[in-house]
Amino acid sequence: MSDQLTGLQSYEEFVPKLKKAVSDMPEEASIAIVYSDIKHFKYFNDTYGYRRGNKLLARMSEMFSSGGEGFLGGARVVSDNIVCARFCADGDEKVFLDEIKASISYIEQILRKEFSCERIRMTAGVFFIDAKAKGINVETAISNANLARKQSKLDGNDSVTLFHPEMASKIDSELEIISTIDEAINNHELEAYYQPKIESGTGRIIGAEALVRWIKPNGTMVYPDQFIPILEKSKQIINVDYYIYNEVFSFLRGRLDKGESVVPVSMNVSRQHMKDLEIIDYVRDLCDTYKVPPQYLEFELTETMCTERTERVMEFITAFHEMGMKVSMDDFGSGYSSLKLLSQIPIDVIKLDRCFLRSRELGDREKIIITNIVHMTKELKMRSLCEGVETSDQSTFLAGIGCDEQQGYYYSKPVNIADFRQLLVSGCAR
Repeated sequence: MSDQLTGLQSYEEFVPKLKKAVSDMPEEASIAIVYSDIKHFKYFNDTYGYRRGNKLLARMSEMFSSGGEGFLGGARVVSDNIVCARFCADGDEKVFLDEIKASISYIEQILRKEFSCERIRMTAGVFFIDAKAKGINVETAISNANLARKQSKLDGNDSVTLFHPEMASKIDSELEIISTIDEAINNHELEAYYQPKIESGTGRIIGAEALVRWIKPNGTMVYPDQFIPILEKSKQIINVDYYIYNEVFSFLRGRLDKGESVVPVSMNVSRQHMKDLEIIDYVRDLCDTYKVPPQYLEFELTETMCTERTERVMEFITAFHEMGMKVSMDDFGSGYSSLKLLSQIPIDVIKLDRCFLRSRELGDREKIIITNIVHMTKELKMRSLCEGVETSDQSTFLAGIGCDEQQGYYYSKPVNIADFRQLLVSGCAR
């Protein structure tokens, strides 16, 4: 039975027709299964209503099923969001992928114009059935195209993605993170870990950086590089940041109330915050709630973020300076526009990227570069911090050239709140 909304074939009708198309496929031909979707369709429904959303789906389906020159030179079989198109195998897959991208772009343009919405964007996954893969189960082929679509949606960079075998496990793990992170936040599975910042020459702890760790109920730790890059593609990273901010503010307030020693703590800022700068009001509310003096608070922006969104970053820095907080530039030297950025953005602290200390024994060239960056920050009235310090020789060199602060495993790895309290009691990380 056809779908009442779109008029397209049901999945049950589509599968046997696809099987027949594959069995009838000439040796020199191939079939491409294109599984498409409208990105952020929930946003469209919430903004324009479900009736208009249904019309959008119906119109998209109509364009898919028309088989006209506007789409792939004529689609052969269509069901729901799935199109099966045949092409001659004389050309390579890249050529046909380019045709698919052009067709998707064409449909997007028509839909944006007809529905007066510039945010309409489509994604699609593609799986090719050629002579070598002719014996594949067609349900699996459809599933593979769908996996490629999900990957395209996760990446956010390209409208069309070709299936690769390793996608299955990668997609499963990414979707697991995306689907469980909100519950993890609600269950307090996320923890703030603190990595001390050390005063060069004295070894005193004069600050710390708050870093997130995800500890599951069974004790398994999910490290940031396993989930942060995935969540940074969506607004879910904002909830993670806000959770850690609350943890830090609460920690500092608790120590102040008990009369215990307090050092400034820096917190990382995701690029997602630069889209609307709601973070300014959120942090201002935290300040009103916890009454933490601003000199104990610092927020870290990456060099890349400063490069990509300079105007928004300027708004951010101005607002946080007005609240009395410091702003640092993290990963300095990892990009290509560092010097230009320093002339434009009023940063308080420059954090030299760990790439400068990649070699445990510093060569003359590395020493010259680090020395000049540190001297330059002093001339610009900024503080300098070098990340990735792992040896006594590195630490001694940095102190000798006047680097203000150091951070790295030579002093301490990131530790949980209990261990960090113990470090604060001693005042030193070694």
